[in-house]
Amino acid sequence: MVQITSLSDAANHKGQVIALDSRKPEQVVSDKQYLKILQLTDLLSRHLDLQDILRVFSDEMKSLIPHSSYRYVADMQHIMIKQGRLNRHSMHYHLTIEQMDLGEITLYRKEPFSTNEVCQFEELLCSLVYPLKNALMYHIAITSAYRDPLTEINNRAAMDKLLPREVSLAKRHDQRLAMMIMDLDGFKKINDTCGHDVGDRLLKQVAQLIKNSLRESDMLFRYGGDEFVAALPQTEIQGAIDVGERILASVKQLEVQECPEFAELGMSIGLSMLHAGDDFKRYFKRVDQALYKAKKSGRHRIVVS
Repeated sequence: MVQITSLSDAANHKGQVIALDSRKPEQVVSDKQYLKILQLTDLLSRHLDLQDILRVFSDEMKSLIPHSSYRYVADMQHIMIKQGRLNRHSMHYHLTIEQMDLGEITLYRKEPFSTNEVCQFEELLCSLVYPLKNALMYHIAITSAYRDPLTEINNRAAMDKLLPREVSLAKRHDQRLAMMIMDLDGFKKINDTCGHDVGDRLLKQVAQLIKNSLRESDMLFRYGGDEFVAALPQTEIQGAIDVGERILASVKQLEVQECPEFAELGMSIGLSMLHAGDDFKRYFKRVDQALYKAKKSGRHRIVVS
């Protein structure tokens, strides 16, 4: 069953519309309107990217129901997509299908929506729900494949996919790019002495500490075990060093209460800037060598290469 729960400032009511598969189209919409729904469903079903689906849906709507912008939010998947400037008047809908929450879509414009436009839009929303469901399921699958289940940050597969592209983009646009590889000092001893449960909780804490030290535009990956990799686009060397020092200070303050023999934690960091002659492999190897030097020269420090 498809459910479309609406709250519209034009209709000024809360209601529920049961769509395609639970009502006879000839009793609700004209043949022309029903054909439009089928055609739009077919058009939207050709896409799996959420942004593409919403863009096409909005473009098709504009000739029928003029609007200046839209916003889509799926809280469970932490997705928010918007286009255009949000205005005073809106039509807002919460979509579900077969007990799956599809999120909320809102259309905006300066003038109020008429009752006829509200009804027409509710009918045409039927064309969106199944393509939207498929796109959400695809998004969830892709996200899961590139997410580390323990720390909930990007995993090694995501790094192998995204970092070479980031290096190429930085070189193409002649932009700064800093990269650091971070490794917890003595983590194996914590695992061996106090157990893997303690180690897992520590890794989750460390991942969050690193994430809190980065900007939204930065990228963080769990490379493997207790190693983390961060890429900092458009960052000068001193800015990257400052980030590394914040991370070291945060890690130093962590306490492993279940493992009192480890009073203080440490972290070694290798850091380097992207050079003109680098490809991804050469760049990554240089940062890794800097990490090795940090380990060898006393630990809990940053070595710049």
